[in-house]
Amino acid sequence: MNKFKILTDSACDLPFELLEQNDVDVIGLIVNYNGKEYVEDNWKSVDISSYYTSLKEGATPTTSQITPNRFYDYFKPYLEKGMDILYVGFSSSLSGTFSASNVAKGMLQEEFPDREILLVDSMCASAGFGLLVLKAAELKREGYAPAEIAQKLETLKYHINHIFTVDDLNHLKRGGRISGFSATMGTMLSIKPILYMSKEGKLLNIDKIKGRKKSIHALADYLEKGRTEDLTKDVLIAHGNCEEDAALLRNLILEKKLSEDVTVVPLGMVIGAHTGANVINMVFFGKDREETIKKS
Repeated sequence: MNKFKILTDSACDLPFELLEQNDVDVIGLIVNYNGKEYVEDNWKSVDISSYYTSLKEGATPTTSQITPNRFYDYFKPYLEKGMDILYVGFSSSLSGTFSASNVAKGMLQEEFPDREILLVDSMCASAGFGLLVLKAAELKREGYAPAEIAQKLETLKYHINHIFTVDDLNHLKRGGRISGFSATMGTMLSIKPILYMSKEGKLLNIDKIKGRKKSIHALADYLEKGRTEDLTKDVLIAHGNCEEDAALLRNLILEKKLSEDVTVVPLGMVIGAHTGANVINMVFFGKDREETIKKS
């Protein structure tokens, strides 16, 4: 079996140090913020607190997908070293990034016909995407070949549950997720939506909870409903600069013994540009995504 490298992009919201520990290389996505273009670098170039404070105050960063040429330059050095590639990418339903990687693959496959270039569309975002990347690294350590890993990921990705809540409805209004009237009334009544990512990669509202603390408890309830004994070992929580709320959810999960391990990570610039501040995104392997959110 040829040597191979697992590659990903920064929308996975995993600390770069954790990716390095798992022998995964990452390419940074692009955020346009305060008149400058930033390549996402795990909060080295931008202060996380200032960034999310500015979002609360009305800043509207925009994101740009990676071009095929940049993916070409990213992939090529590994192929030149005689390595195969397994790239796990940001959901094609939310970004054109994965499509660009596919174009680059076509260009490189002609130059390196003996190399294997495998692309997996995660159909996930943020820490859910990150969870799939960590699974890929685990399977590599267990000795699976790239094609075997890709095949397993294609099945497992629909068992990654993304359940999240936001504190500021106005950011969802700016993003076109809810109407201005709903945002105004929801804010007045302290309504906090519970959202999830469907198997098609769409973000959908599944519940409305009154009060921030109750919405955090609701996330733990969804984990209890959607977990499985064989798959739910680890939980990832990504947060938009609200460490205390993320810690509350982590403690709830551990107290209820719903997971063996809970890792808390900061939400990145790219995902944060779309969700706003104070989002709490809980992800875990469990039941099929659609089963978890079914009403009893």
